[in-house]
Order: sequence, then structure tokens, then C-alpha cells
Amino acid sequence: MKEKTISLFLTTTLILIVGFTNNGNAQKIAAGFNHTLFSCTSGTPQAVGTNTIGQLGIGNYVSHSTPVQVSGLNGIVAVAAGDFHSLFLKNDGTVWAVGANGNGQLGDGTTENKLSPVQVAGLTGITAIAAGSNFSLFLKNDGTVWGVGNNTGGQLGDGTDANKSTPVQAIGLTGITAISAGQFHSLFLKNDGTVWATGGNYYGQIGNHPYAGNLSPVQILGLSGITAVSAGGTHSLFLKNNDTVWGVGSNYYGQLGNVSVGSYIYNPFQITGLSGITQLSAGYLHSLFLKSNGTVLASGTNTYGQLGDGTTVGKSTPFVIPGLTAVIAIDAGVHNSFFLKSNTTVRAVGNNNSGQLCDGTTIERHTPVLATNLCTINLSVEENILENTVAVYPNPCNEQLFIDITSINVDCTSTIAELHNMQGQLLWSVAVKTPITSFQVGDLKEGIYFISIKNTKGTFVKKIIKE
Repeated sequence: MKEKTISLFLTTTLILIVGFTNNGNAQKIAAGFNHTLFSCTSGTPQAVGTNTIGQLGIGNYVSHSTPVQVSGLNGIVAVAAGDFHSLFLKNDGTVWAVGANGNGQLGDGTTENKLSPVQVAGLTGITAIAAGSNFSLFLKNDGTVWGVGNNTGGQLGDGTDANKSTPVQAIGLTGITAISAGQFHSLFLKNDGTVWATGGNYYGQIGNHPYAGNLSPVQILGLSGITAVSAGGTHSLFLKNNDTVWGVGSNYYGQLGNVSVGSYIYNPFQITGLSGITQLSAGYLHSLFLKSNGTVLASGTNTYGQLGDGTTVGKSTPFVIPGLTAVIAIDAGVHNSFFLKSNTTVRAVGNNNSGQLCDGTTIERHTPVLATNLCTINLSVEENILENTVAVYPNPCNEQLFIDITSINVDCTSTIAELHNMQGQLLWSVAVKTPITSFQVGDLKEGIYFISIKNTKGTFVKKIIKE
């Protein structure tokens, strides 16, 4: 449940706002209860929707129906959204978190909610993150799993049912390659194709194990050759190496796609009518399946139109969502669904009461709509400080570009140069190590780019032309 043109003029005004308003450049999506997170190709995360507990990470409680940049984060490679908290994985293997923290799910050693992202304590080498309803999971590069937050069902897998405010290691797990967090349970995929689980089993979501669930991970019997897992609210989905899909848990709303096998299913079974599946995503009470041809199938509850067929009628047999093509990633939220297309644009459908579909409205959608103003870049430039002290030449450029910060009285190691294209995509970000630094730009395509120089004195932005 819980995995863009404008001209730039340098003037003598104090603040210059540069906006790239292209719709796209998203690389990851994470849907929470009433908020949504996007990891942009620039490495900056954006958020939209309700912000009543600070889950957007912008330093206040103001909700938004158009995306806003999360405060103080860059180099983000993955995002995860719980019910009311948000997780961000940096390219240095650290994790940052914001929002609700009543169960310790932010992992900073407290149970106080946060308005701006804080670092999850003691975690390094993290390669994947997952956010459950009010707990968080982390996969390390050594194949171990760590968790924090609500643990009343044993979903952290540390052998106890006590909540944790700093990460603890799940017992006995090694060689884990993927993790997924549901409402009460957690799933772990091993490198041998087996699946392990911990937490509540009230609906059979961790297989043929006690109703009360487990406090430490157990193997889900009957599964082999599994390549992907997804934990929903009360059900679990598994993708096999032959591109078939298997499921277990609650099927009361048809989220497992086959009503004939019963409401609560404790033994994994193959979901009929699905083949050529490359990705799956389990929402609260619905499921999404991505095919190799870029189309998406869906089943389950449809109260808010989250199945995207133009109705609010639930479906117990997976069907192809009309009008969706070239999809490369999917994410099923609590009452909505998101689709990332190959051109990096996003489509969304379902509940939109807080603007979480990112279309600039709070109108419930029953067919997928385009997410707008997504992954834009806004730079505040203090030109009266840096305008006459930074030189960028030659312009136009061909093979080399020089940046001269000789007249700025700062340590060069504190200066960063970034290059964006006209779509707002960050192409590179490097430290300026000497007062005059040359950069090779011969490999750039001809066109217009933006170079930004950032240090403790402010930010300088210049439009450059590559010939």
C-alpha cells in the first residue's frame, strides 16, 4: 500500500523567481491517505494534498492542491507515504521523515510530530523504504530489514509488540531484496524467491498462520519464484517469475480478483485472467496490475472511482483501465490510483478531497486526469549580492564553460554549481573547488540551459546557450 519554458533575465531587482512549468519529470510516486509524494528527476521531492499533521514537509500546516517542494531535501531517489507521514531516501543511503509521529514512525527517537524533515536515527546504507499506516520499514544494503513505529501487531518483526521510536532489526531476515508495508503487516522478499511476513493476520494477509499474526517473520508457504511483493490494507500480492500474479488475504471487495474462492483466503492462489504482468500494487481495498504492453488492470472497491473506469462500481475481475497506455509505474493509494507514463507525466484517479491527485482541484475523479505543475523548479535569486560577482563564460559556449567566483569572499568548497535543462531537469551538480573552474560541455545537445551557483552568499542563475 505503502511504493516541464520561460525566459530568464538578470536584472537589478532583489528577487528573481525562475519557474519551469512543464508537467512531468517525476520518477517515483507514493500515495498516502490524503497526500501524495513525488520524487523528481532533479532529486528534489514534491508533495501535494492534506498537510494537517505536517506530512507535506514544508514547515507549516497549510494543505495544497498543487505540488510544493519539500523543505531542505535534495538527492532524493525514493519516497514512501504512510497514512499521515512521509519518508525520503537520499542518494547517500540516509532516510529522512516528516509528519505524524505519535507511534514513533519517524524514527528520530521521539513521538512528536514534525513539520520539516528529520533524519531517521542510526540508519546508513539504506536501499529501499516502505511506509505502512503508522510504521516504517527500511532495507539495508546488507540484506537486513529495520523498522520503527507502531508494532502492536508485530509488524516490525523484532519479536515484540511494543512500539519503537528508533529503528530495530527484524529478527532472522537476511538476503532480503524487497520490502512492503501494509496496514497491519509487512512483507519481505528473499533472494531465493521465497516470501516472509510478520504482523497481523486478521484476514489471512500473511498466509496460513495464526489469526493474531506473528511478532517475528515467518515464511508464507506455497510461494516460490517470487520477484515482487505488495502489501495492501488487508491483502497481499505476489508476482512470480513467470509473470503470473498470486494473492492472499481479504477478498471481500474483489481486490484479489476472484470472489469464488471466498472472502478471507489463507493460502496463496493464482489470480486468474492475469498474464504478462511486470508490476503490481496493493491499495487499501483495491489492486493495480501493470502489463508489459504499458496498460493497467484493476480490481476491488471503487467507491471513489479509484479503478478509473468512469464509475463507482466495484469490480471482482481485473479489467483494463480505459485510455491508459505507455505506463511504466503504478501506485495504489488508500482511495486513489497513480500512473507514471514513459514521458514522465503522471495520471491520477479517485479520491481528491484534499487535492492529492495533483490536478489543482479537490474534485473527485472517476477517470484518470493529468497531474499538473509537477516537478517544477523555483529558484529565489538574491541578485544584488551575487549578480556582479560571478562570471560565466563564454556564452554561447561550445566545448568548455568557465565559472569565475574570484571576487566572492567565500571558501570555494562551500560553492555548488548546478546545470538544469529547459525542462527543469537537473543534469549535474558539482562542487566548485577553485576560484576559476572549467566544465566540459561538449556532450550537451545544442540549446538553452540554466547554470546556478549557490553558496553562503546567495544564489546566482544565468541562462547559457550551447552551440
